[in-house]
Amino acid sequence: MLTLYSIALFFHISGALGVFAALALDWVGLSNLRRARTAEQVREWAGVYRITPALGAASVVALLVFGLYMTAVTWGPTGWIGLGFLSLLLIAGLGAASGVRLGRILAVAARGQGSLAEEVRAQLRAPLFVASVRARTAVALGVVFLMTTKPDAAVSLLVVAVAVALGIASAIPAPRERSMGPQSI
Repeated sequence: MLTLYSIALFFHISGALGVFAALALDWVGLSNLRRARTAEQVREWAGVYRITPALGAASVVALLVFGLYMTAVTWGPTGWIGLGFLSLLLIAGLGAASGVRLGRILAVAARGQGSLAEEVRAQLRAPLFVASVRARTAVALGVVFLMTTKPDAAVSLLVVAVAVALGIASAIPAPRERSMGPQSI
């Protein structure tokens, strides 16, 4: 039976899919920008970042609006919903922080011609970007876990903390990788 709740659930899940689509675009764009050797390659992959912020923002809005509706009419305040909400803010904050910095680097790199200066290449390979996209992806997966298992507040907090830690830890290169140069995504 079609209800307002089922429609809200559809848009809420669509928002979650949009968040993961934005993360995937970010992941692919960043991976290719880290390998870019010319300004032309940077301009090509920077195009990904014209759609990613809008897709991510619209998806988060859908998640929040329809999630708040479902909370109000069915769930009420719970620990997993509260931490899911805070996790979305964390994902948005991490994305904004790394996105602003990446945007500045892309603006400088895209103005050039030919080979990128080594300084610009080093900035594009900054560990912050890898840590950000991996942590955001891990937290988003943690939120999916919260939504499907609906644990109490303490377990919800633990899930989010472990997701953040695993996401950041996965960005730390292994000793062998450090000696081999910049890590891939």
